[in-house]
Amino acid sequence: MTNIDLTFRYYYRQLCIYALHYLKDIDTAEDIVQECFIKLLDHTTENTKAFLFTAVRNACIDSLRKQNPIDADIQPQDLEGTITDEEAQERSLHEAELWTAIDKLPPRCREILIMSKREGLTYKQIAAELGLSEKTVEHQISKALKVLRNKVDDFFYLLAIA
Repeated sequence: MTNIDLTFRYYYRQLCIYALHYLKDIDTAEDIVQECFIKLLDHTTENTKAFLFTAVRNACIDSLRKQNPIDADIQPQDLEGTITDEEAQERSLHEAELWTAIDKLPPRCREILIMSKREGLTYKQIAAELGLSEKTVEHQISKALKVLRNKVDDFFYLLAIA
């Protein structure tokens, strides 16, 4: 695997989440991140992370200014409102770690957790939709949360914004 492949695998999800703090649109965020990786290929840099985060931030701001040239104060956002760029970078790392941990859960466990935490369904609704008992749903969520607690701090907060 090449250096750029490793860099892409390490930073892609993190950068997409970071871009979402600016854009609120996953498709545009992914396009911008991919374009920034292409720019990286044309540059030599001592600090790849700094280059990528700066390139993504600038591309996000450019995209937002094209949509609304009057808005001069473009800042990253989350559920708490406006945050600093440094907070957005740090949170994107933690959110990427969370989603990596969620991706590693068994498929049914992951599905049930997402239905509960992101979609806001009750155990009863999940059980009915998947044809399971409520106890099975409860067990799967408990299992998922136990795994995630060991891997990621503040995961309830992060699930709410993902």
